[in-house]
Amino acid sequence: MKLIHTVLLFLCFHLNLCVSSTSDPSQEDPVDSKCLLKKYTHLSCTKVFCQPWQKCIDGTCTCKLPYQCPKNGTSVCSTNGKSYLTYCHQKSFECLRPGAKFLNQGTCTAEGKFNVSLSYGNTDSEGIVEVKLVDQKEKMFICKRSWSMTEANVACVDLGFQQGALSTQGRFYPPTDLHINTTECLHVQCRGLETSLAECTFTKKRTKIYQGLAGVVCYTQDTASPTDRSFQCVNGKSIAWEKACNGVNDCGDQSDELCCKGCRDQSFLCKSGVCIPSQYKCNGEVDCLTGEDEVGCEGARLPETQGLSRSTQEEKEIEELLTPDMDVVSISPDPHRGLLLDLNFVRPSKAHHYGIWTGLVNRVKYNTASAIEKVQKIIVHENYNGSTYQNDIALIEMKKKANQKECHISNSIPACVPWSPYLFQPNNRCIVSGWGREKDNQKVFSLKWGEVKLIGNCSKFYSNRYYEEEMQCAGTEDGSIDACKGDSGGPLVCMDANNVTYVWGIVSWGENCGKPEFPGVYTKVANYFDWISYHVGRSLISQYNV
Repeated sequence: MKLIHTVLLFLCFHLNLCVSSTSDPSQEDPVDSKCLLKKYTHLSCTKVFCQPWQKCIDGTCTCKLPYQCPKNGTSVCSTNGKSYLTYCHQKSFECLRPGAKFLNQGTCTAEGKFNVSLSYGNTDSEGIVEVKLVDQKEKMFICKRSWSMTEANVACVDLGFQQGALSTQGRFYPPTDLHINTTECLHVQCRGLETSLAECTFTKKRTKIYQGLAGVVCYTQDTASPTDRSFQCVNGKSIAWEKACNGVNDCGDQSDELCCKGCRDQSFLCKSGVCIPSQYKCNGEVDCLTGEDEVGCEGARLPETQGLSRSTQEEKEIEELLTPDMDVVSISPDPHRGLLLDLNFVRPSKAHHYGIWTGLVNRVKYNTASAIEKVQKIIVHENYNGSTYQNDIALIEMKKKANQKECHISNSIPACVPWSPYLFQPNNRCIVSGWGREKDNQKVFSLKWGEVKLIGNCSKFYSNRYYEEEMQCAGTEDGSIDACKGDSGGPLVCMDANNVTYVWGIVSWGENCGKPEFPGVYTKVANYFDWISYHVGRSLISQYNV
């Protein structure tokens, strides 16, 4: 074995989680069948962002309580007749009690009603769409020009067809004089996950009505006719296979767009395997978990870093802490903003004996930027297995100094905690750093770092010993860059498209240090997001998906 068993992830108990391509698609089969088995939907927060009125718990978007929403905003009215402080408050209440839908912005009035209905179809599940807006007396038709499957799904859900729409085309028979008497229709735009058409944006325009009115056939078991090449949505709906991975939420629960190896119809492929509409690229909103849909856009801003300084008081504390019988732990910022935590073993009961160096890059010549932090508490994962190296992770809580900001560590820029296993993929390049020995077992006195690639399907190197969800392999083809003995606990840091760095892995184990076909094995931190948040508090480590 090239590494020592126990690994620690350094994490201050007040750490904030940072956030922050068009593919060459396979036109024949862009769908990842292995991914489909996990049944991802719009509520799977390892693949998508939760809505502002939801939080991510164990990989699923769940309802927030209304008081957890921001208080500033425009008041809205619900169909239950109550006014709420903001749209988030109303949607949070609706999330808990689905019958109370959005009605309109502003306060509730006795006469204000919204209505959507279908006319001129053969059944009650199809027809030309008519809506009555809250501030209007008469119903109006919707222009076909602005109508798509996205809006059709919302309309059908609003009408009680929970699986959304089957099609925007159908055999509808309006009166022959309808076009003569009607000169106006409404344009509508939805995002696709609204529960009422009232939440969408309406624009009234005078238009040439003969260009067409919007119609829809809502999905029912009677209208469905699945074939051998149908795509089976998680919600039970069947759609044409060709509609999967086209950037359009045809399923209604987004399950047709979350397991893609490529995208059809020039839609945009996120690195996490999600297809989004091409118009979402550079629209000012981050739609991909990995943020690359807003990269290279005019006016894009990158995260800022702060300068590092050290006070005379900190120097005094270093002198006081350096006692002969004390175990010293070192943490150093690597060239890509990661942190090194180098521990040979962990003894939680002796936490007060540990000190953590920050800013140290040379063990022989201490630089003026180095400092030592005291340890308050050590938490080893309760299911750590020293034989298989499963759950090879622990947390360190630091003692807070007087007049010190929460989670401020001198001379260090903490990297972020990843919340999704899809943030980085095989062949992504990352940085590993540490104080471990060279291949010839020579000691190292200065911090070393190197670039490695993430490796998929590592079971071929370590059969019956590699656990895909909990571990991550990384290395180079020739084995020239690798973690080695003494690097245990060091960080594998990866940078996303917006130059935000994540602690993607922690040096755990491996064989034959620095040799081909024996890549290093790291603890996959994303798998432990919920475990970390349980101990430190979710709101303190997560800015997204809370």
